[in-house]
Amino acid sequence: MSQVLEILTSLGIDATVLYQFLIFFVAFFSMNHIVFKPYLKAYDERLRRTVGGEEQAKNLQDAAAKIEEQYSTEARKLNDEIKVLFNEQNQKALKEKSEILEAARKEAEAKVQAGRKSLDQAVGEARQAIGQEIPTISQKIENKFMGSGK
Repeated sequence: MSQVLEILTSLGIDATVLYQFLIFFVAFFSMNHIVFKPYLKAYDERLRRTVGGEEQAKNLQDAAAKIEEQYSTEARKLNDEIKVLFNEQNQKALKEKSEILEAARKEAEAKVQAGRKSLDQAVGEARQAIGQEIPTISQKIENKFMGSGK
């Protein structure tokens, strides 16, 4: 052991080395509790959050894709329902239109028939009136040709 002490003293190492090692260990353990452990804990938490955030973002993107697919499916279904309703209403409107046109056609035909009856009646009355006037007119024409002038 004395040889070791001689070698250490020849290198310039004395009893202060023990104090320096003691100060180093106290400083190391203090720094370990005060700085290194909280830093490593924060670093691990940051990694956990970052990796967890990436996974969460991927999960949210997958969920958004599923929701978009559901929306597209629902939109197609709704569009098909709207088309069916539109076609039904369009058919009803066309049927109603044809019924209205048919009713208007029948009404117009009835009015035309009534007008023809009225016209035939007026023509009949005019013929009857002319028929009643024919003997008088014939008499006047005959008198004019015969020279009686009245």
